[in-house]
Amino acid sequence: MTDDLGRLRQAMTDLAEHGGHADMYERTLRRSRRTQQRTRLATAGATAAAVVTIGGAIAYSSPDRPAPPVIPPATQTPAPSPSPSSAAPSETPTSSPPRSSAPTSHRPQYPDCPSAKTLEELTDLPEDWHFIPSSVSCWHNWATAAPKGPTPGDGIYLFHYRSGTGWRYHSQGSSFRCQDLGITTGNPPFCEMD
Repeated sequence: MTDDLGRLRQAMTDLAEHGGHADMYERTLRRSRRTQQRTRLATAGATAAAVVTIGGAIAYSSPDRPAPPVIPPATQTPAPSPSPSSAAPSETPTSSPPRSSAPTSHRPQYPDCPSAKTLEELTDLPEDWHFIPSSVSCWHNWATAAPKGPTPGDGIYLFHYRSGTGWRYHSQGSSFRCQDLGITTGNPPFCEMD
């Protein structure tokens, strides 16, 4: 048995002559270059936006900026008004040194006390347990909270705050030694000094 593929071969040859070259390599190469160029432009734009955002944040938080004006509380006594014989104040501005943005007190700044819900997110409490909101207590950069659940318990959860990482779970128990926590001064209510 012989196959008559001659007509099929002739038809394919005729189609190839009318269709031109099917060289997709050049077309693929052009498309790849265009895609790379678009990616570079998008990356450069995103980088420029990030630099502008960070630069703006740094400029906004610069310590060289003058502090905002202090508005005196309403409970202060008003300054005495000038007598009629005194001269009117001059219109020229005085050159006073800019206010320092540093706090006047040398007391360390402590974080705000977190809520019971915030502390619950930092621990893996058993099911149906929660922290009693009124039990949350803070001392410097330490916080404690008493849990409540279906069975009674006598311990507390201890949390510690560090700048950069924020509030973190430290430990739990019914008593703590201050020296073990690195506390050597003060009177924290959750640990005992030796």
